[in-house]
Amino acid sequence: MSPKLFTKLILGVALSTVIASWVLAWWLEPLYGDLTRIGSHAERDYGWNEPMIEFRPLLSTYGEWRNPVDILVLGDSFANLRPHHQWQNWLAARTGWRIHTLDKHFIDIDQLVSSNIYKKHPPRIVIWNNIERDMKDEYSQIEGPCTKIQHFSIDKLLIQPTTSKLPIKPHYRPSSISELNIGFPRIWAIRSLTRNVSIDTSETSIVKLSRNDLFSNRFPSTTLIYNRDFTRSRWKSTDIDRIRCGYLNLARKFESNRLTRFVTAIAPDKSSIYLPYIKYQGIPTSHLSGILGLFPVPDARLDIALSKAIASGARDVYMPNDTHWGTRGHRLAADAVLELLVNEGLAE
Repeated sequence: MSPKLFTKLILGVALSTVIASWVLAWWLEPLYGDLTRIGSHAERDYGWNEPMIEFRPLLSTYGEWRNPVDILVLGDSFANLRPHHQWQNWLAARTGWRIHTLDKHFIDIDQLVSSNIYKKHPPRIVIWNNIERDMKDEYSQIEGPCTKIQHFSIDKLLIQPTTSKLPIKPHYRPSSISELNIGFPRIWAIRSLTRNVSIDTSETSIVKLSRNDLFSNRFPSTTLIYNRDFTRSRWKSTDIDRIRCGYLNLARKFESNRLTRFVTAIAPDKSSIYLPYIKYQGIPTSHLSGILGLFPVPDARLDIALSKAIASGARDVYMPNDTHWGTRGHRLAADAVLELLVNEGLAE
């Protein structure tokens, strides 16, 4: 074979490989969900197909806290992941309140409560919003006394719903060629091969469902869950006691000014909320209901609100390709938080 022919052959193979990768990436569809990404699954199979609702412009604010607010939300990805979809916008629309959100991973609580803005313009309410699976590792480690905090009253927040047309529009999963991940097909092919020989090295599990009306993905009788949810099986009664104590001490820090009330909105794991409909028997039972039933601070009981909606057939309360909520989940969360504040005498 001549050098010229060999060079053409090599270039042809390289070009064919690139083209094949683009075609396969297009077939798999652009990555969106965290579970399809870390598990190397095809978006075309597990991506949601009903549009989500997004707010443009936002009705709540995020990032550096500079201006006085009625409610300060601190949380993980359930409070911060996709601002245009978040439940805080729905709550702001329902109430007219000024709501700001901070990422709890990037704040020092002692510095925050001693900051000028917190002391000069304390929020009426602090809402702590985090996921169930992190409760043991993060909150059972917070030191302090476990004695109850003496309740005090604050001026109620007045509910003044937004009367103008909401700035919402449908949002569809990405489909643009520019959003394709050209390196993903190789990882997907390797993971698919290992899964077929019963060696799944990813961080996700595919589970079959007893109902096919709970998700809008291409195969709604299956969904993805995060393997970290399985760590709940190692929780002990002493861990649960320490979890409750940890949140009590969070409340103590934020309420020390006697001007701010602290409440929580604990997001259930996806595997917890869909457990009644998952056919796989190896998923550990959730401790969340027991923890929140004797919780030392007011909680929005998202587990109850989301479970009721799912039982009635609400689709994409959680996204099939993700650990997080779809539009219905965000709206339900906002409604549950508002109901909590009214019931606690903090709003009217």
